[in-house]
Amino acid sequence: MKTLKLLALASAFLFVFAGMTSCNKDNGGKDADQVFGKFEIKDASSPVKSIELTPEGEYIVTKNPAVTKGNDDLDLDDVWVYGKFNFIDGAYLLQGFGKIVIDMLGGGVAEIAIDRSGWDPFTVRANLASTVRETEINRSLCRHWEFERTYFSLSFSDLPFLNFGFDVDGCDFTKWFQKTGDEEGERDLDEKCTGIIFTESGTYAVLFDNGKVNVGSWAWENGEDGSLKCDWNEQYQSFFKDYRFHGSLSVDVEEGDPATCTIVRSFDTTMERYKLFSGYSSHSMTTSLTYYLKEHKD
Repeated sequence: MKTLKLLALASAFLFVFAGMTSCNKDNGGKDADQVFGKFEIKDASSPVKSIELTPEGEYIVTKNPAVTKGNDDLDLDDVWVYGKFNFIDGAYLLQGFGKIVIDMLGGGVAEIAIDRSGWDPFTVRANLASTVRETEINRSLCRHWEFERTYFSLSFSDLPFLNFGFDVDGCDFTKWFQKTGDEEGERDLDEKCTGIIFTESGTYAVLFDNGKVNVGSWAWENGEDGSLKCDWNEQYQSFFKDYRFHGSLSVDVEEGDPATCTIVRSFDTTMERYKLFSGYSSHSMTTSLTYYLKEHKD
């Protein structure tokens, strides 16, 4: 078993323009005419902003709320559609979305015909998004992961008697809100994370048990420590219920059967405590979330 340290090898990443694939993995015998990657649509009148296809047969569609909200009564949680796809007779059948046909025109430009129930069929031009260079470490990260357990810890540098930590199965934040007494957060949480997908187009998607998905972008924060920087699109920032994968993350992938992945996010905050004679005093605390994941296999 070989451990691949993302932190040590992050400087090897160089962004180049995508050829015909985003993750150049074995496509499991799929038709050689298929193309993979993220297709970005610049036409502001299109109800779709992007379509991303992975070699594992998964897709992510980003809708255009400015166009679809009136026609689709679009909930802002439904900006993205995630699912599986099949490639049949030159067409991609996106389960839960519709059918698309991609005609590559050359130079990373494609013409995409989109046929979805409830929409008039239309054709748009799209550009194949840039991707990172094909490397062993890139191949290791770029896949679908599922949550096995999450470890929560809270520590005070000057109040060690208040430090605590606990494990939960999967990624159930209900337990976190119960432990910390955050009743408002517990009421707002109506879904649990089930998985996360990283693609070489710089996309990461957090999957939930109710079928919804939140999508953001990832990149290396800097070339020295290799930590990942995960961001939501600013356009949708205020609409996110899921804040758990913002900011800097350290990642460690270990190849195996299945491969495993550890993601750590730590952030510092302050807490005020009242003392009888001295009034309020501030104390710094560090919250760490450690996610233990394994490779998702159908």
